[in-house]
Amino acid sequence: MHIKNRKARMSVIGMTMTMLLAGCGGDNTTASASTARILATTSITVAPNNPGLREPDGTLHVIPAPSPAPTIVNVLTRAAELGKSIDLADNASSDQAAIDAVLANVAPGSTVYFPNGTYNVSTIALKKSGVHIMGQSRDGSIIKSSLSLTGSAMSIMGLHDIVVSQLTFTSTWAGTYSTDTGSNNLSAGGPLNMIATGKNTYNVTIDSIVCEKFDRIGVRIGGGSHDIVVKNSIARNATDVGGGGAGYGFVIMGDSHADATTNPFLGNPLKDTYFVKLDNNTTVAPYIRHGVIVQYWTHNNLITNSHFDGTRLDSIDLHGEDEYANEITGNPVTNSQRAAIALGNSGGGHDKVGGHDKSGVDNWIHDNDLVGNTLGISVEFGTQDTTIEGNTIRDNASLSPVLPRGIVLGNSSGTRVSGNTIVNNTVPGFVAVYLKDNAVEDTEPAGPKNWTISGNTVTNSGMAFKDAAEHDSGNTIQATW
Repeated sequence: MHIKNRKARMSVIGMTMTMLLAGCGGDNTTASASTARILATTSITVAPNNPGLREPDGTLHVIPAPSPAPTIVNVLTRAAELGKSIDLADNASSDQAAIDAVLANVAPGSTVYFPNGTYNVSTIALKKSGVHIMGQSRDGSIIKSSLSLTGSAMSIMGLHDIVVSQLTFTSTWAGTYSTDTGSNNLSAGGPLNMIATGKNTYNVTIDSIVCEKFDRIGVRIGGGSHDIVVKNSIARNATDVGGGGAGYGFVIMGDSHADATTNPFLGNPLKDTYFVKLDNNTTVAPYIRHGVIVQYWTHNNLITNSHFDGTRLDSIDLHGEDEYANEITGNPVTNSQRAAIALGNSGGGHDKVGGHDKSGVDNWIHDNDLVGNTLGISVEFGTQDTTIEGNTIRDNASLSPVLPRGIVLGNSSGTRVSGNTIVNNTVPGFVAVYLKDNAVEDTEPAGPKNWTISGNTVTNSGMAFKDAAEHDSGNTIQATW
């Protein structure tokens, strides 16, 4: 793996742009809300520096399928052969010892088959590469964990060639749900994570899984994971959405946050996370804080074809910890209480070293359908060199104290906004493209500048463009409205 740090190389690769500019400067004028405003024609083949599942030379990276595991081992039958028994009833009788014995006994190349029923455990820690785990049916084969505010219901650490499919992961938690994002739920419980990977884990597919009744994360792709696919899966019913890492559906992350100007984990198999694909996944309202979190220097990941509905805060959140060169495309995102897609984060003391602040460079946000959210896309807190193109932002709502906006650009030097359609956003106070300033770490450049805003269409959507006069100096805004 020889991916160069995107922050260290700012050259444009694979990018062709043809602009028929309507003008230059930060004009405040607002045209009729019922009139379409077409500013330019922009064509971009691939965003700068090859984000998503791409090698540095621009070639597509194909995630390898895990090695086949053709030997089917029925967990009930093998447990009995080993002198153990599994009670498929939903009760307090633990099946932990029997399942542990089976997983220790099977050879690589085996698929451990879980017939429909409830398997009462604390945690399932996979120990061997090349072993697949498959339920009879997603809704009928249930892994029920007794963990509370600790651990993971299933962990996949330092392994490869694993498939986990057709299972529901739930917990014994029976408390009261909360939708309060400002305070943690005193009744929270369940495992911290339902499924967690990391520490040099690769060639893993997680397919057709339900995760529910967890405290922090449904599926956590952790530091030291690469070539991972999570698809056709659902996260719902987190037991806490009150902050501090609670209530996330899916997470892609490196090892930890670090105050560094380059990726400190690049090439480290235990810490670097890249080439993760989230495909056709879903989060279900109302007990999810964020649908997807991308954080901690992770890079070159793809989030696509996934529906996130009714999240309490931002649905797809590049969490302000230097995540870079990620691609987000083809996702329908609906009814988010805040942004459908957000880059940069104000939490944890964003203007101090060690807190949230900026996302990394060269993230590519394109061709998403964003419907009924309070904010469409926001890029803030020092995030640089983001490409936002071909998205549709429509039918915005006003679901939180935040004022409704289409695209928000805070401190976000080098952002390219082109070919987006902002239509039928009629809630009071809506602004299609809103420019602002916000704090960043004192090591970052101050003030928004060098934006390119061109080729967008705004129809029946309140005020088209808001650019405060104090932000005019230093901006390069290649558009008039």
